[in-house]
Amino acid sequence: MRDFRYDAAVNDAPLTVLLDRAGVAGGAERYWQIVVPALREAGLDVRLIARTVTESRRYGGEVIEIPWGGDDGIAVPEAAERVRTLLHEIGGGIVVTASVFDPAVLDVVRAEADRWIVRIHDHRAFCPNGDRLYPQFSGICDKVAGASCAVGALVRGCMSGPRLASAKHLSNRLAVARRIEKADAVLVSSAYMHASALANHIDPRRVVITPPPLSDRSFVRDVAPRPFRDTILFSGRLTPQKGLRSLVRAIGSVAPSRRPRLLVAGTGDDEAPARALAARLGVEVAWRGWLDMRALRDAIDEATIVAVPSLEAEPFGLVGIEAQARGRPAVAYAVGGIPDWIADAGIAVARGDERALGKAIVDALDADRWTALSIAARRSSERYRLRPHVERMLDVLDARPLPCTDVATAVAAAMPAAPARPTRRSPERPSRPAAGTQSSG
Repeated sequence: MRDFRYDAAVNDAPLTVLLDRAGVAGGAERYWQIVVPALREAGLDVRLIARTVTESRRYGGEVIEIPWGGDDGIAVPEAAERVRTLLHEIGGGIVVTASVFDPAVLDVVRAEADRWIVRIHDHRAFCPNGDRLYPQFSGICDKVAGASCAVGALVRGCMSGPRLASAKHLSNRLAVARRIEKADAVLVSSAYMHASALANHIDPRRVVITPPPLSDRSFVRDVAPRPFRDTILFSGRLTPQKGLRSLVRAIGSVAPSRRPRLLVAGTGDDEAPARALAARLGVEVAWRGWLDMRALRDAIDEATIVAVPSLEAEPFGLVGIEAQARGRPAVAYAVGGIPDWIADAGIAVARGDERALGKAIVDALDADRWTALSIAARRSSERYRLRPHVERMLDVLDARPLPCTDVATAVAAAMPAAPARPTRRSPERPSRPAAGTQSSG
C-alpha cells in the first residue's frame, strides 16, 4: 500500500459497486481489482456486489454475490429486491454499476441511489451483438442501436438472425440502454466509446473519458534490454475478432531473413486454425496459454514489440499500455480506442491491411526506430498512473465539474522528463516455460 493520501476530497457517502463478475477473467475484472483497493485507501467506504463471484481476495474485502440477470437483459426480480434491501440499509449513497444488464436491478439503483454512475467497459450496452461486428460480413458496425439492429438481424445475421429471439434480445438490450440514459454520469475508456455513448442518446454533459489505469507494479524504472532475437507478443482471447490469424499472415509476409518469432499468450477456439496457418506459412510460434499478470509482464519484457491486431472496435486495448509501461512499442490496427493510446509510441495501420501490418512490424524492429518508439512508449504510459485516475474518479463521485474530458491534462506534470533509454540488445536469454504452460492467478 502507498503511504500517501489522494489530493481530491472524499465524499462521505458510502460507495456501492455492482459488477458482473468478481474474479480472474479479463480487463474489466482487472480494472476493479486495481481501482477498488485504491478507492478504499483514499478513504471511501466501498461495498462490492457481483452477479458472479469466483475470487474476492484481489478486491481487498468481501464481495457479496447476488445472481441477477445476465447480458440477455432478462430481469430477475428476486435479485433486484436483494439489491434494494442492501442499498436501503446504507441509505442509498453513491452506486456504480459496471456491466449490469438486469433492468430490474438498474431500476432499483436509480430509485435508491443518491448518485448513480455507469462504467461502460465494452460494447454490450449499445450493441446486441456485443462486439460491433457484422457476423456474416466481418465489417465494423457504426449504427445506433435500434431499428438498424433489426435490419442487421435480417440482412447481416446479427444476434440470432431473422428470428423472434433476435427481436426479444434487441428489446431487452434497448431497455437497458434507456435506463443508462438516466444515470448521473457515464464513464468510458476512450474517445471512440465517448462518441458511441453520445450517438446512443447519452447526455454529453454526463459522459466522462476515464482510461483504465495500470497498477504501480506494471511500470519499470529501467526498461529491459531488447531481446537478442526479435519477438512479437500477442496477448488476448484467441477468437477470430482478436485478429491472431491476421497477425500470423502479416508476419508471414515478412521476408524469412527478417521474420520475427511470435509469442502467443491466451486461449480460445481460434488456436487450432492459427496453429495450422502458422505451420503453413513458416511462422515460428511459442504458445504460452493463459498467463497471470506477473507472467504477462515477463512475456512483455521478453518481446521486442507487442501486436494488437484486433478486427473488432476495441473499446481501449489494455495490453497496449501494459506494454508501454515496460518500454515496449506496439503495432496495431487503428480501430476503436487504439488510436487514443498508440500515438507516436507505436505504429497503427488500416484495419485488416496485412501487408501494411507486416511493413509496420519491419519498421518498428529497425534499431533506431525501435529505440525512439520504446522511449515514447515508456513516456506515454505515465498518462495511465493510478493516482490521477482515482483523483478523477473522486471528482466524478463528488459531482465536481471536470476541467477536461481527456485525462492527459490532469497528469501532464507526472510525465517523466527523460526516461531511461533502452539498450539495443541483450544476450541470448534462457528458454522460457514450455509452450502451453498455464500460470495460476
